[in-house]
Amino acid sequence: MTPESSAIPGPEESSQVASAAEDTSTAVVMQLPEEQSSDSVRASVAGLAMRLPLQLDLRVPLPSFRVLNLLSLEKGQIIESAWPHTEDLPLWSGDVHLVWAEFEVVDQKLAVRVTRLV
Repeated sequence: MTPESSAIPGPEESSQVASAAEDTSTAVVMQLPEEQSSDSVRASVAGLAMRLPLQLDLRVPLPSFRVLNLLSLEKGQIIESAWPHTEDLPLWSGDVHLVWAEFEVVDQKLAVRVTRLV
């Protein structure tokens, strides 16, 4: 298209633009063997998902917690929350609520048990 021409390309210029777009685009096609079961496909997808970076957030209300409390935290210190200890906690990734979970201590390590899917 020349600077003097109109903004609407003519038929010859349209085909040039379309062929240029085809040259720059790429497509990824993943073909699975037909004999591969749905269970193995799920396992493959799960394996890929395990390698994706993901930040998980656990939002627990701490009404009397201040910056001073954060700066003075020590190993083994217990912090009181406003969340009832009998209730499951919501586990988030960004703005997406993924699951409900509970904490559990296993071999001196803190673990999270998924109790309900959203």
